[in-house]
Amino acid sequence: MKRIVFFLLAQLVLQIAHSSDTIYFKNNKLALKGYKKIFYKLIILHPKINSPLERGLLRHYLSGSGTVFQLSDLDFMQLLKIASLDTDATCTPLEKSNSYCIKRVSLINDPYFGWGLGTVTFIFQQQQLVSFFDVYDFNKKKTGERKRNLEFLTRLFELIAPKSAKSFIVTYAKDAYYEN
Repeated sequence: MKRIVFFLLAQLVLQIAHSSDTIYFKNNKLALKGYKKIFYKLIILHPKINSPLERGLLRHYLSGSGTVFQLSDLDFMQLLKIASLDTDATCTPLEKSNSYCIKRVSLINDPYFGWGLGTVTFIFQQQQLVSFFDVYDFNKKKTGERKRNLEFLTRLFELIAPKSAKSFIVTYAKDAYYEN
């Protein structure tokens, strides 16, 4: 019986490895192979990872390129809808500019962005969202900053992810972020 179960699991893993998800990376050199591809296919089975953006971000992370990931215009339009629903007016002005300010916003409960972006920094120009940035990584947070179950999943993912996976910056306009 154990051999039959093992055989069926092996067939499932092989089926997952041979199927392809080409929404974001069709004909691209960031294609995943081997363990990374199997790992990706197993992770996207989670029902919360349901948007093409979340899958694209995960694939970009696993590819290990570390390059900046720019949101598409359509994805940014969805982010604009979320920003318009945010009624909290607190925005921190940037030191070098009077017309720009930044604000940390949690997208964790959003079904489209939540499992891909989490908490991001919105960039406003005269109360209009013009861009955002976030570092896509699986970093540990202090107690209380993240729900326990999400913190557990984050740490588990960091533990089992391929060592060649690299964090990267996610933004809408490449020049919207600055590095210290």
